[in-house]
Amino acid sequence: MIITKPGIYEMDAAEYHADPCPDGSLSSTGARALVTDCPAMFRYKQFNSPRSRAFDIGTAGHLMVLEPHLFDERVVVVRGKTADGKASPGYQTADAKKQRDTAYEMGKVPLLEVEAEKVRLMREALWSDPVAKLAFKDGRAEQSMFWQDDESGVWCRTRPDFVPASGNYLVDYKTAASANPDDFARAMLNCGYHQQAAWYLDGYHAVTGKMPDAFWFIVQMKEPPFLVSVCKIDQASIEVGRTLNRYARGVFAWCNGRDEWPGYQPRVDEPARVCSVSLPPYAFKQYADGMEVGAFEPPVTVKEHA
Repeated sequence: MIITKPGIYEMDAAEYHADPCPDGSLSSTGARALVTDCPAMFRYKQFNSPRSRAFDIGTAGHLMVLEPHLFDERVVVVRGKTADGKASPGYQTADAKKQRDTAYEMGKVPLLEVEAEKVRLMREALWSDPVAKLAFKDGRAEQSMFWQDDESGVWCRTRPDFVPASGNYLVDYKTAASANPDDFARAMLNCGYHQQAAWYLDGYHAVTGKMPDAFWFIVQMKEPPFLVSVCKIDQASIEVGRTLNRYARGVFAWCNGRDEWPGYQPRVDEPARVCSVSLPPYAFKQYADGMEVGAFEPPVTVKEHA
């Protein structure tokens, strides 16, 4: 499928991530990368994204929660055996590694048996949460949306985890070490989730004409007891993300139009130059506090040592 018109399209995740826009398009993940790193690194990761166990478990978790009818079709449970036919945990045997590699070649997700069971338990815990279970009712999961930004001319894409039939809110499911809302607030800054929320909301508005009232992150622990929190992003944070997304689209338009992807320099549209760097503000505060109490005075002077 080749995308030349804005709209909502039915396609699998692999086709979406392959980017069906002829001139290239920008996703929320790409926009966040262009804000936090240089274009050269963004470009490299476009074509060199290594798989990881965490990625596989996250993908399987999304399937189990959002598209459980596809779980058995897209996930391969690896049950490795030794040369004499005995069960072997993990990927210690050649048999287990072969099952894993075959799954990758088939475009499927390999999971160890213990990991598959964990994903099932996570789903049970999520659907037992009185608030979270309501977020995934009466709607559509994993729809691909494409639109062209009016200001920059950049083609953009997004794939919300879940959109209710009302379109009043959008949902994204995250697995994390902690589901504590305070921990997620810190992760929101570090991972750019405020950008993601703004990107999804604006994308949905661009293709449907309707702006949802809210964006919810359903956050779940990856380890027992698989606790869940529902985090609604406040409007002020979304506005910060929206500004950063506008900047990212401008950088992408500049780089993509010239096929130039600069490394670390202050701005992509300026000549490369030496970058001035400084200690972070907290380091100067620590230094000032230490100087005030003499913390950096050496215990032995040169004269005393002599």
